[in-house]
Amino acid sequence: MRGISFFSEDRYLFLPSKNKPKVALAIGNPIKAKNAHKLYNPFSKKAKALKWTSRFLFTNLNPMSTFIFATKPYSKSGFIKHLEDKFNTSFTVSIYYATAKDKIVLQLQTKGSIFGYLKFPMNATGIKNINTENRANALLSKRQIIQPAIDYDTYEGVPYIILPEIKGSIGHLKDMAVEDLANQFKKNDKLKLKEHQRVKDLYATLDSSGFSTYKSILDGIMKQSTEYYCEAYEHGDFAPWNIVATNTGLMPFDFEFFVENGMEWLDVIKYHFQVGRLLGGKNQNALSEYLFNKIGCNEAKALISLFLILEIVRLKKTNEPHEFHHTMLTLIYE
Repeated sequence: MRGISFFSEDRYLFLPSKNKPKVALAIGNPIKAKNAHKLYNPFSKKAKALKWTSRFLFTNLNPMSTFIFATKPYSKSGFIKHLEDKFNTSFTVSIYYATAKDKIVLQLQTKGSIFGYLKFPMNATGIKNINTENRANALLSKRQIIQPAIDYDTYEGVPYIILPEIKGSIGHLKDMAVEDLANQFKKNDKLKLKEHQRVKDLYATLDSSGFSTYKSILDGIMKQSTEYYCEAYEHGDFAPWNIVATNTGLMPFDFEFFVENGMEWLDVIKYHFQVGRLLGGKNQNALSEYLFNKIGCNEAKALISLFLILEIVRLKKTNEPHEFHHTMLTLIYE
């Protein structure tokens, strides 16, 4: 998979993130450059300024900027030729390199407009995530929560998915808008916490992994909880950067962590957790207070604790640090 090339025949600008390429933007002419910059949606002030400057230079002063900053033209890769044959068109490609290194995202342009966004896995985790996204797309497009995929296929035995462009803007949302969007994912059935498949699956994982501490906490949550909660499709990575404000409303995307048998509130907690920690830089105490102010339900402590246990399990499975979540769980539950 790592031997496959994804470049089109164009000149590229590489924008870094912590000294590593984050995106490779096709900037051969002003229209290509303007479209290509839609692939790069940073949230930090420094990165936003970099994007604004780059977009201005390559959209308004393209010949000079290309001469000074861009690479020499790349040759068209075999994969891009395969796509062009399949769709009977020529493509200009810009590339986003995922931080997790599990995939790359290709923006496909044709005839001066964006054809779609292609996700291609780079390892076994990426393959699993692509297949999960395809399942989510099939289910949620039927409910008209998202648009159906353009294509789901394989190249040299590796699956990929092409998703349509969602026209709109990405940014912070009001709390009510977040909850209204999450409500669209609810199913009809209401169950007690211990009856939810999400909780049953978590118990099975804790049993098999020997997480006795977390199992004890989960036991305590189940004994104290008396409320009923809707089953729901979970986005799994509900965050400002995965939601587009369109002319007709909010539309989520990026369903690689989708959970078919999930439950309500977990996406909303995830959204505010991401905002508070990653964008707000809050420590565990401040983030705990922040979440309690955002989660307006009777059993907020139980749900936030459940969310943290689920996150710890997910992080441990991928060998990612989980100490922040563990400390926060200890503060909340004890």
